[in-house]
Order: sequence, then structure tokens, then C-alpha cells
Amino acid sequence: MNKILLMKFLTLFLIPFGLMKAQTAVLATGTTANGTTGSISYSVGQVAYSQKGDNLQVMEGVQHAYEITILEVDDESILEKNILLYPNPVRDFLNVDFGKESFEDSHYSLFDSQGKLIKSGNLTQKKTELNMTTLPTSVYIIQIFQNNRNIKTFKIIKK
Repeated sequence: MNKILLMKFLTLFLIPFGLMKAQTAVLATGTTANGTTGSISYSVGQVAYSQKGDNLQVMEGVQHAYEITILEVDDESILEKNILLYPNPVRDFLNVDFGKESFEDSHYSLFDSQGKLIKSGNLTQKKTELNMTTLPTSVYIIQIFQNNRNIKTFKIIKK
């Protein structure tokens, strides 16, 4: 009698709890965003399904995070440098635009996602065009130097 009672207990209570873990996912983060016209719940982690069309990309389930990272800051005046890199993501040519900033004694170093130096060169004009056509699709890091000092670091996506 006790064995039958024990088996019923295990079947009714322990096995369903073990099965419920199959419906969970370990996620980095998630929340609910509320607006005046509705709300949406989302989570950040692994992609379950994606579909891509001409003007549309849909990803169900878990979503990718968009991240902005300042990799290095030596001095507060560095943050004031208004250097633009565009377009990002880039296909063919990447523009390095100093705008009103001085470009004297400036150069760049381009690294792959493993930190390997891909190419480097001098920036001799306020707006310099870098040829990215030969590089494979990946994420790159470009560092802009002035007077041998890193003044800006950017994350570039090559399509």
C-alpha cells in the first residue's frame, strides 16, 4: 500500500515539476515596455526563429541586444571630439569625418573581432574614405589616433 501511495505521489507531484523546466529559457534580461497605444514584452537571449524579407526582418522568441560601449577613456577632453564614422553598417567605403576637429598627425588602426590588426594608415584629410570592399562580413574595431594617442574607438559592422 505504501509503495502504491509513493508512486502516486511521485507521478502527480514530482514528474510534472521536472517537465515544466523544459518550457524555460536562461535569458540575459527582459522586461515589458508600456506605451499609450499598447505594450510589448520582450526578452534578450537566444534567437528561436527569424524571417527576412526585402524590407522586413522578424525575429521571434529571444531578441538581440543593441550595445554601445566606450572601450577606453584616458581624458575627459577625448569625449568632446566630434569625429564621425559612417555608414555603419558599411558595405564598400567607410568615411572618417573630423568635421570641425583638427586632423593633423592622425592615423587609424583597424582590428578584427579577435583583436588582430587588419590594416592601418594615415588620415590626411578632414574627410577620409577607407576601402572596406575586400574585408569579409564581420564586426571590426577601428581606433583613431592623434599625436600617437587614442582619441576615439568605434565598433564597425561590415555587411
